[in-house]
Amino acid sequence: MKELNQEASSYRWVILLIILLTHITLNYIYFQIGGLASLFIPALHLQPNQFAMALSIPMLACAIFGIPAGALSDRFGTKSVITIGLVITVISSFGRIGVNSFGLFLAWTFTLGFGLAFLNANVAKILGAWFPPRQMGMAMGVYAAGAGVGIAVALATSALFQSIQTAFLTSAISVLCVFVLWLLLIKSKPAGVSALPVQPITESLGIVVRSKNVWVGAIAMLFYMGAYVTFSGYLSNALTLAKGINPVLAGLIASALTFAFILGSVFGPMLSSKIGLTKPFLAPTAFIGAICTYLAWTLPFGSFTWIFLIIAGIMFGTSIPLIMTLPMSLPEIGPVYAGTAGGFISTLQMAGAFFVPSYVILPLAGTNVDQVFLYTGIGFLIFGIVLLLLPELGLKAPMDNSKLSMKKM
Repeated sequence: MKELNQEASSYRWVILLIILLTHITLNYIYFQIGGLASLFIPALHLQPNQFAMALSIPMLACAIFGIPAGALSDRFGTKSVITIGLVITVISSFGRIGVNSFGLFLAWTFTLGFGLAFLNANVAKILGAWFPPRQMGMAMGVYAAGAGVGIAVALATSALFQSIQTAFLTSAISVLCVFVLWLLLIKSKPAGVSALPVQPITESLGIVVRSKNVWVGAIAMLFYMGAYVTFSGYLSNALTLAKGINPVLAGLIASALTFAFILGSVFGPMLSSKIGLTKPFLAPTAFIGAICTYLAWTLPFGSFTWIFLIIAGIMFGTSIPLIMTLPMSLPEIGPVYAGTAGGFISTLQMAGAFFVPSYVILPLAGTNVDQVFLYTGIGFLIFGIVLLLLPELGLKAPMDNSKLSMKKM
């Protein structure tokens, strides 16, 4: 009955569109600083480590508040909880305009991360309420693609602004507009679908922490994000300094990974759903992506650089959305505990993005550029090894886990 209601509601496409726009806009305002580096660093007299901190501090907020955001959603509902996070982000986006103190800017940028923390934790739950299991991979793939689009737009357009204030005002207005659309159009579930039972926060946390598969997904995302943030953030500058590539061309080359990720995140999960299996699209794609990222750097610059980056992006884009569907597809979690599970996975994911590049990979590599990419390749390989521990969760699995999940409703 649940799936019939989902199929009958064409409004699910409106839900997906608004969530996609929200994800694009949040990533745009976070990574806008990267495109404004030439203005931002001298304006606030920043050291390199301070600029790196300004770039990554929203991810720290996501790591800290992911679990609380998910647990609160299981207790009070998805729309209301995500709305709170977006309110804080809207206020912060206006608050950072005109700030000329690094400490104050860092504080505003930290609270800017609340919106993504609350959205990432609960997106599987809200999409799972609207989309049947066979469409969840596709829906999550579209959502994941939003991050790549937001980052690409931020890096491509930030240099067009004449001042930091104008750039931040533009992004603040954009997030306010998306927030208004969110308030007006987002609904937590289709009409006629009964509300999920309210769960005590301690019970939800207990169920999630005892799930081996949630831990597997979360640890996998930790290694992936640590390696991905290092690789994508370091590649352009490394191509220029170590291989003498023109900075404009180097930036374009680095963006190939992001654009390929967008393609993979849309079409990879669709293929997985059509076949009815997930495992062939998890660890194998991670291993291929790991090998390709390393080859893209180590081989002499040329056409193979582009080819291997595009293959890697497609591979990672295929696997990540499938991992993000775990809160809805795991039979021991399902829609009842999906918020807490999503928050748990998001916490380790963003912890990897914040800590692994600055406190693991770069200290180990030192000034050796080749070792930076060696360690990111190892990070991607560990990501694939961890994914081997996940069971088959596709619709053609030996046991129909998707139906078991729906019974929890």
